[in-house]
Amino acid sequence: MDPIGNIPSFLSVTGNFDKDTRLKVLQKAIFVAGIVLLIFAVFGRFILLFFGITPGAFYISGGILFFTIAFEMIQSKPRTRSTPESIIDPQESMMVAIFPLAIPLIAGPGMITTIMLNVAQASFSLRTAIIILIALACCLTIQYLALRSGTFLLKLIGTTGMFVLEKIMGLILAGMSIQIIYDGLQKLGILHPAL
Repeated sequence: MDPIGNIPSFLSVTGNFDKDTRLKVLQKAIFVAGIVLLIFAVFGRFILLFFGITPGAFYISGGILFFTIAFEMIQSKPRTRSTPESIIDPQESMMVAIFPLAIPLIAGPGMITTIMLNVAQASFSLRTAIIILIALACCLTIQYLALRSGTFLLKLIGTTGMFVLEKIMGLILAGMSIQIIYDGLQKLGILHPAL
C-alpha cells in the first residue's frame, strides 16, 4: 500500500470533479477495493491449492513483483495507474472509481500479493485470518484518510517531500522483496536455512 504515493494519481484522475463527486468516487473506490481484497483474503488459499501453486513458488513470484514495484519507485518510473483522458464526465465518475482507483491504484498487485503470501503460510489459522482482516481494514482506512486529505498533504510536505518519501519506501520494499525471495527458496528446499 502506498497512500502517500497514490495522492498525485488520485488528484490527477479526479481533478475534473467537484468536491462532493470526488468524495463519492473515493468512497466507492475504497469499497470496491475492499471487496476485491476480501475475496483474496478468504479464498486466496483455495486459489493457490486449485492451481497447484506451492507457498515457496508464490513467495518467489511475490518477491520479484515487489522488487519490480520498488525499482519503479526508486527510479520514479510511472506505474500503470492512469486512466484515459476521455473519462472526465462526472456522470462517468463511478467508472473511474473502479478503474484505475479501486484497481489497480488501491487493490493493486502489491496488496493482493501481500494477502496471498500470508494466507499461503503453513501455519495459517483462524487467528491469522482475523489478523489479516483487521490489518486490511486498517490499511483501507489509512488509504481513505490519505486520499481524502490529498490536497492538504501535498501542500504540507510538497512535491520534494513526496519524492523523498517514495524513494525511502522503495528502498525498504526492495529489501523486503529480496527477503521474501530468500524465504521462498528456503520453502522450496533450494537454500538451507543455515545459509
